[in-house]
Parts: sequence; C-alpha cells; structure tokens
Amino acid sequence: MTAPPLDPTGADQRLRIVYCAVPDRQTGDRIARIAVEGRYAACVQAWPIRSVYWWKGKVEDGEEWALLLKSSPKKLGALFELLAREHPYEVPEILEIRVPRAHEPYVQWLLAAIDPESAEPPTRPRPAGSRRARGARDPRRTRAPRRRP
Repeated sequence: MTAPPLDPTGADQRLRIVYCAVPDRQTGDRIARIAVEGRYAACVQAWPIRSVYWWKGKVEDGEEWALLLKSSPKKLGALFELLAREHPYEVPEILEIRVPRAHEPYVQWLLAAIDPESAEPPTRPRPAGSRRARGARDPRRTRAPRRRP
C-alpha cells in the first residue's frame, strides 16, 4: 500500500469554508452568484437539506438549501456581512469552518480566483529524474519527530 500524497499543512492560513442554510433554491442561487461575482467566494456549492430545529419555543422542520462557500481568511469579514445582509432569516446560520489541510493546486486556484493580485504563484512539480537540492530530504522518507515518554 502506498502512502497518500503529502499536501502541505497550514491551509487554514489561506483557505476557509463558510456554511450557510437558506430557505430555498432561488435564495441560494442569488446569494451564490453575488458571492462569486463579488469575489467574496471562489466557489459555492448548494444542495437541498431537511432541517429540524427549535424556533421560538417549538420544534420546526422544513426543506432548506445548504450553501458551502469557499473563501480566504482575508475575505471572511466581507463574506459574513454579505450573507447577513442578503439572508432573509431573522437569525441566519453562518458558520466558519477551518481547513487545516487542502490540496495545494486547489488552494492556489481559489486564491487566484478571489484575489488575483495577491495570489501566490503556482508551484511547479519537480521534473521527473531531476535531483533534489543538496541536503533536501525525500518527503516519503521523512520521519516524524521522536516522542518522549
């Protein structure tokens, strides 16, 4: 069995996901388009959900749409303001989700999509057969630090 590829950790410094439930598809589509066109989010995914929750002293249930908005920490404040302003609920569900690890090409695409001026340059893989820099370790052979009892 081969080890999974080593993607860099620390994606939470560059990538965030925001979860938000809205009442219907039309509201979700409208908010998604505003968020992407305004470059508050690089991508928004939406799907139907069923919610059961307490509201004003009684249990409610109903159909809603879930939105998953992919953004960066730099854009979070503006994205939260946009969602709160455009959302029809009295108390909208707007949650930040940290992403400690992500596929690096995806992170690069996301940053370039929402903030082209400050995006990091894409990393290029080392050509096959080329040598590592002197003293560099092969990531497949890097050991974890020893733990003390």
